[in-house]
Amino acid sequence: MVLSMEIGGLERVVLDLAREGQRLGQRVTVACVEKRGRLAPDVEGLGIAVVCADKPAGLRPATLLTMARLLRAARPDVIHSHQLGALLYGGLPARAMGIPVVHTEHGKHYAGRRRNRWLGRAAGWQAARFLCVSQDIADEVRVNRVAPASRIGVVANGVDLAKFAVAVDTASLRATLGIPAGAPVIGTVGRLNEIKRQDLLLQGFARLRAQWPDSHLLLVGDGPVAGDLERLRDELGLTESVHFAGYQPHPEEYLRLMDVFALTSRSEGMPVSVLEAWAARVPVVASRVGGLGEMIESGRNGLLFPFGDEAALVAALTHCLGERADTERMRTAARGEVEARYSLEAMARTYQREYENVIGRRNV
Repeated sequence: MVLSMEIGGLERVVLDLAREGQRLGQRVTVACVEKRGRLAPDVEGLGIAVVCADKPAGLRPATLLTMARLLRAARPDVIHSHQLGALLYGGLPARAMGIPVVHTEHGKHYAGRRRNRWLGRAAGWQAARFLCVSQDIADEVRVNRVAPASRIGVVANGVDLAKFAVAVDTASLRATLGIPAGAPVIGTVGRLNEIKRQDLLLQGFARLRAQWPDSHLLLVGDGPVAGDLERLRDELGLTESVHFAGYQPHPEEYLRLMDVFALTSRSEGMPVSVLEAWAARVPVVASRVGGLGEMIESGRNGLLFPFGDEAALVAALTHCLGERADTERMRTAARGEVEARYSLEAMARTYQREYENVIGRRNV
């Protein structure tokens, strides 16, 4: 259960869990609260139904009745909700119908926001398990009493490593984007919105070009600030060296072009994009925010810099481009990390156990 299957890291996790759930013998339905979203056809391509309550903007109590009708039709043994809104509108009717809910929280929403805190508590106490993708998020949930402490846990995101074993014609992809052969490529993958602060990456890249004049920057994704970022690119005189690839259904192919992956967000949970960069053996430079400090041990499997510190960002990028032996050591450690701790199979099996546990408690 999600707000929508619009494009984003959370929604890609849901798509992967639906696919892997089928392999584990689950009968899966994806229920959207607000709209279907652009990934809905990918879900349906797996033979999985996508249903939607079509909730308009704002608080809509009538949507609880619509969700109840969808639940009666789907007849689930358990609900797995993602995002506060999905839990709010799905958890209340589910509890009334005796259906246990496992919830996953992907971000931090509660500190300093009274409205979110009260809505979170109204929703969070409906979940039999309130799981978070990082300890940082779990700590915020616990401090703000969004759910009973005994129900809070951490389950890390995972990625499908098989996607990264497929050969990619990187020379043709470079040519399509207008990136010369051999030119160093800094890249990022993610929705183009304010929280990701790709403007900082553009400004840092402009400084990096003074030392690496043949380098290029590749941004994969789209979103509400795309136009603003394109204007900033042109103002910085980077029109020929910064490339906007837009949304791509297979971002793993574009990761193969990158010499360094950069994430300049002001807030993160456990970004799938970093796990995918690791799986593609691309060294990661990221701001030290949210769950990134739990994932990345700076200097071992990536480099962290203080959020907003442009000079530190440029220094980290320069290190990755110039210190090849050190970069190779970090990329090897990162690939081992994702294989050992962040595979899709491990994530899906963990959630399967959570489902079985809450169903078992219901049947006692």
